[in-house]
Amino acid sequence: MDTKIKTIGIISLAAIGLLVLATSAFAADTGAWTTLSVSGTVTDNLTLSVEEELRFSDIADPTLARQHTDISASYKTDWLTASLGYRNTSDGEHRPWVGASADLFKVSILDVSNETRFELMNAEDWRVRSALTAALGSYMGGLSPWVSSELFLDDSGMAGNRASVGVAKSVTDAVGVSAYYLLDSAFGDSTTHSHVMGLGVSVSL
Repeated sequence: MDTKIKTIGIISLAAIGLLVLATSAFAADTGAWTTLSVSGTVTDNLTLSVEEELRFSDIADPTLARQHTDISASYKTDWLTASLGYRNTSDGEHRPWVGASADLFKVSILDVSNETRFELMNAEDWRVRSALTAALGSYMGGLSPWVSSELFLDDSGMAGNRASVGVAKSVTDAVGVSAYYLLDSAFGDSTTHSHVMGLGVSVSL
């Protein structure tokens, strides 16, 4: 069997396994998110990106629940990457956003980074989301494992958290694949949880 097919298969099985374990441990909603990201370098510092994501509810009987398209431009300096973007969703939401990301520190093959965004939803509501990610460099056949925690804040305070663990793999110099398990928690009068399996493909032009 082709090595690339094996890699994608292993990553997919790992994500499914994580989701099955989580679902058996907690009674909560499930879902599957699939993402295709395409990016191209305009100059040494400027990158344009387009992302398409489909979110399906109920892993046992998948139904398309949400779709979004994200267009962004990023400018990278020696220590910071600044981004400007726009997201349109299937429920008619228009969401411009600005963001910044940076590597906080690197130790051997460990890389800890942060990405923070300020989002304006339908010109009325605002939200800040900040993700802290720890990733290991490529090893074990080129797999790169990572863990992440993303906090969401709005005018009511802390609105939610997305905790995830996953693996990424470069299939070619231009194509990468990833799989992850995500615990999506929403805070309010009561706390709800969703268990999500995610699969992603990234293409660099």
